[in-house]
Amino acid sequence: MEFGWLSDRRTAPVRAVPLSRLVTANALSSVGDGARFAALPLLAAAVTRDVFWVSVVAAAGRAPWLLAPLIGTLVDRTEARRSMVGADLARCALLAALTAATVVGWVPVMSLVVLAFLCGVAEVFFDSAAQAVVPGLAEDRQLERTNARIIGAQITGTGFLGPPLGAALWTVGQPWPFAVDAVTFLGSALLLRGLPRFGPGERTERGVAGLLRGTWAGLRLLGGNRVLRRLMAVVAVLGVGQQAVYAVLVVYVEGKLGLPSWGYGLMLVAAALGSLAGARSAAWTAHRLGTARSLIASVTVSALTYLVVAVLPWWPLVALMLAGNSAAVVLWNVCTVSLRQRLTPPGMLGRVTSGYRLAAWGTMPVGAALGGVLAGRVGPGAPWATAGLLLLACLPLLRGMPPARSPQADESGTETARDECAGK
Repeated sequence: MEFGWLSDRRTAPVRAVPLSRLVTANALSSVGDGARFAALPLLAAAVTRDVFWVSVVAAAGRAPWLLAPLIGTLVDRTEARRSMVGADLARCALLAALTAATVVGWVPVMSLVVLAFLCGVAEVFFDSAAQAVVPGLAEDRQLERTNARIIGAQITGTGFLGPPLGAALWTVGQPWPFAVDAVTFLGSALLLRGLPRFGPGERTERGVAGLLRGTWAGLRLLGGNRVLRRLMAVVAVLGVGQQAVYAVLVVYVEGKLGLPSWGYGLMLVAAALGSLAGARSAAWTAHRLGTARSLIASVTVSALTYLVVAVLPWWPLVALMLAGNSAAVVLWNVCTVSLRQRLTPPGMLGRVTSGYRLAAWGTMPVGAALGGVLAGRVGPGAPWATAGLLLLACLPLLRGMPPARSPQADESGTETARDECAGK
């Protein structure tokens, strides 16, 4: 016996043209996001010299992930293509307005806070809907390959093309990064209009009560499904460990490794190259090892890279370990995204994706604070050692993971959540 929706996904034909549109649209949106991430703090610093408000603008762009479960419910209730196109057009309009405000020289800092928050809300809508449409466009056996293509496009946009483009355009003129940003979102929206229509997955009561009930159903599915629950616990630890290291990386590079200011950029480039290599090899690795062993391998490699740096702080080795760590994290992301798409019934993937990512993003501030405390009170190698040991402690949670498809044992938890979602 197997889930009915999984059987439908396995027999669905691959839609090559819509998939290419989805990947290209993700790449364009990612370039826009990367350019904005680089240029918006520069604009905030130009508007106000108050470090507090500059940090508030940065925080406002990430705050919408705290609302991710609610937004995921709205995504599940809306036709997916409309959610993505609407999110892109909203960001296009917001960035066009900011471009005009920059041209006339009237940019209150509070307007940047609001704009960063609204762009963040649109980003959550887009990312949740983009993952939700993949099972309708690709066969089950092609999920890893498709998700790796999308993640690779996102890494290229946000890690390689977007930030330098935003910084370079800023030197030409303050309005230019935001104008180009708006154009990338418009291009993404036009591409996505060519996707087939995906009807909303559920018809439930409207209003605030219905929204909260649907959100609770998604959270209950995450908590009631053994596999999803364990994955959420591990990704929370991954977020803590990663941020514990990266929050103090610049201090570690200049203090412990003794590199000049360009050393920090070198480490970030090494990590980005590792992410790109991971995206290119993740599908092959997942099919070669299977999902369960790939998850164990990714966590093990991540843990070992942290521990190696804690013991051997030599800068070429640190750069290599950061590249290996990033590749392992991408393998984890490709496998877990594909597994969520297999385990989650249609009509609930938006909120399951959002709730899962809340677990990842929500623990990052804890990790950043932990890294600062450990580096200051114990030593510069302490965040690396702690991250590695925490990940090794998570390995028992990955025992019994399905090799590729969802286990029959999780069907009861999923059905319970679906009943709640329908108000039964």
